[in-house]
Amino acid sequence: MNWRTLLTVTGTAALASGAFLYGRRASAASPSPSAPGEPAPGPAPKIELAPLPGAADVKGDLSRNWGETPFDLRALFLLMEETSRIVGSGRIFAIIAYRESRFVTSAHNGDAVGEQGERDASLRAYTNNKDKNPPLRHGEQAAAFGSGGLFGLLAPYFLWTGVPEVKAKAPLLGAPPELVFQPRAAAFGAAVYLQRILKHYRVDDIPDIKAGWASPSLLTTGRGSADYNDVRARFLADVKALGIDLADATIPAKLDASTWPGVPAVFAGLVGSLPKEVA
Repeated sequence: MNWRTLLTVTGTAALASGAFLYGRRASAASPSPSAPGEPAPGPAPKIELAPLPGAADVKGDLSRNWGETPFDLRALFLLMEETSRIVGSGRIFAIIAYRESRFVTSAHNGDAVGEQGERDASLRAYTNNKDKNPPLRHGEQAAAFGSGGLFGLLAPYFLWTGVPEVKAKAPLLGAPPELVFQPRAAAFGAAVYLQRILKHYRVDDIPDIKAGWASPSLLTTGRGSADYNDVRARFLADVKALGIDLADATIPAKLDASTWPGVPAVFAGLVGSLPKEVA
């Protein structure tokens, strides 16, 4: 299985670790800030999706075993679990978001001078895959974007989310990369990515999910390597910092994506629809 099999996003960009940021520096609707001295991003279609889901939009418990997960995002993570039918995944999405963005929905890895590596990664992703996949309307912007959003999604793979399953009907092909700052869109990309990891790779336990998020190769040729072990160790440190109990009865020891309802259903449940100018 190679990298292109997933054709979704990688979590290669983890923000600097440290104490949990109880006061988040951006809200779920905030635009991405530009780095000091850096030009603002070029014009992109303004897209406003539905607001964050609330308690009435989910069936599960938003109080048990969420640790320090922000209250305004818990229903989103649980809706991802319920829509994807991957039992126990809601808290896993929360832990991943803690590492990738510290729950800042507008986090952008690639908009600062010291983040050339992220821009290089998105350029490679676009250059190596653009001839193999449906065209992206904003492909050049995605190539220069880097990664971002709640789950640290690499822009070209984010916009190609769903291509392996629905080909040219993948729903984000006409969208700009800035859509990743919309929590519901980022949630869609992350849910599809998790399903692909669980379906196509050997995932022995919950920390293996984060290894696959960092790079699917860590679940194949990199299994047991220093990088593999480092990612797993950081994940377990994040679990402790966030205060989530992986042994809780509501989180299976291994997640199962065998009842995945399909990309269209997950998109409908998490995003709904996009404006006609980018659909």
